[in-house]
Amino acid sequence: MKNPFNTLFGRLATLTVGLIVAVHVTSLIVVDRERGQIDADHVRRAVMLAVQAKHDGEASARHLAQTLGIEYIAAADVDRSGCPNGCTGSAAPFEHDLLPRMPEGSRVVFDPHTGSLWIRYGNEPYWLFMRNANLPGMRFVGSSLVMLVLAVCAALFAAWQFQRPLHRLADAAREFRIGRRVPPVTESGPAEMRSLIGDFNEMMSELGKAEQERAVMLAGVAHDLRAPITRMQVRADLLPDAANRSGFLRDAESLSRIVTQFLDYARDTADPSPQTNVDAHCRRHYGDGLDDEALVRLHLNAGDGFNLPLVDLDRILSNLIENAMNYGDPPVEISTSAHSGVYTLTVHDHGVGIPRGQLERALQPFTRLDPARGGDAHCGLGLAIVRRLTRYNGGQFECDNAPEGGFRVTLTFRREA
Repeated sequence: MKNPFNTLFGRLATLTVGLIVAVHVTSLIVVDRERGQIDADHVRRAVMLAVQAKHDGEASARHLAQTLGIEYIAAADVDRSGCPNGCTGSAAPFEHDLLPRMPEGSRVVFDPHTGSLWIRYGNEPYWLFMRNANLPGMRFVGSSLVMLVLAVCAALFAAWQFQRPLHRLADAAREFRIGRRVPPVTESGPAEMRSLIGDFNEMMSELGKAEQERAVMLAGVAHDLRAPITRMQVRADLLPDAANRSGFLRDAESLSRIVTQFLDYARDTADPSPQTNVDAHCRRHYGDGLDDEALVRLHLNAGDGFNLPLVDLDRILSNLIENAMNYGDPPVEISTSAHSGVYTLTVHDHGVGIPRGQLERALQPFTRLDPARGGDAHCGLGLAIVRRLTRYNGGQFECDNAPEGGFRVTLTFRREA
């Protein structure tokens, strides 16, 4: 399973969200602590003014109370004023900041739900009540959480937008690497990213042109060879000596097969021939596969929905079976299945397989492995043709040595609704 934190988006998201959370927590611990101390100092000064005004007289006390928004409440009536916890105090940070700055015997009670504050200054016979003295704790925490969530969402969106151009570039590079034609990638993102995408589009265009020129040249040579090969076959039939005639015909047939492989490899699109059912095609051309002595055994379970172009399917199977017969040992097993939204076609021989270190080399065009690969009418294009035709039809090509022995090629195609 792919690790989500081992992607560009995962790492950008982790970095930005971590920084946002760290800054937010720092502001709560450090900045809010200092703000609480400043608010406590302001309240302390207001309380001292209110107490001094009370000593100066009732008129001065009323005037100052209206100005500062303070109420004087007799000690006997403080419980009826809504003072929480029976006016015994609590562990609120506001009380910790304010109480040490007041004389002995003072009491401070803060209601975190309403932000109201009750204060008894020393042994004075009354309490001072300050409505909305500070922001209620729940409201402050709620606002902080909303800000944190919005900041995290903005960071995730920014990280997603930043990695999208690179993600599109990676997808295009992957599709181009496996031989599929892809449109130019849209240039977006920062200047460096746009420059990279532009260079990639130019590289892809140049490589595509080079591949097309090579395919045209290869197809041209193959077409030009057909006429002399045909003349060789006609002239070989006129030879009086049977041995020479047979040898010439075998050589001409070998050249004809090589030319056919060249043309198959040079083709750069799926064949437009009619679709045919894979299971039915295998039964029609390779027998029922029920005989234990049969060279080809069939295990066909894909059903009616597995269809491929007739010409491409014939080329794929003929190349795979010819390779299996020439370089492996019978029986050759052809299997089809349908599961998990895909169709699978597998061809498995029972030979010695290919050394693991040479598997990738065996897939390269015009490559023959020595001494296992070689012989008449073979130019090292069999597996390369199968892989190319598979990709042109939207499939995936895999090959490896089977655990039970032999060489196995597995072709996977998406099931269409």
